[in-house]
Amino acid sequence: MKPYALGLFALSFVLSSTIGALSQDTAPWQGPIDDQLQSFQSDNGARAYSHAAPNIRRMFPTLERFMSMVEGGYPQVRKPKSWTMGPATPLSDDLIAQEVIIVGPTGKVWKALYTLQQQADGNWQISGVSLQGLKSFGV
Repeated sequence: MKPYALGLFALSFVLSSTIGALSQDTAPWQGPIDDQLQSFQSDNGARAYSHAAPNIRRMFPTLERFMSMVEGGYPQVRKPKSWTMGPATPLSDDLIAQEVIIVGPTGKVWKALYTLQQQADGNWQISGVSLQGLKSFGV
């Protein structure tokens, strides 16, 4: 085998191993987002609230207040038609920003930026969401 071919083989092996590890690492914080959105769709507010991090629970200490905030300020999240995970950005060892593209109840497309914090037990919980409307093309 020629030296450059061996180098390319080694590089492709390292890249494929790294990409595989990254995709496995993203699953733990994508799960709570996916489950919360499914819970909102199926009107299971208690399950959706279970994914809220302590800072959110302090601001909205009851399920009723939490659901009122979501219904009043985040109808795209409350009744999404669909969603797709985008890129994730580590902000610190225990804080991740996860982009999610959401098609809201009216068909408008939104970019949601979720922040999630890893808890002492290792679970990830949602610590914030911000929304930005996107231009829709035939959606």
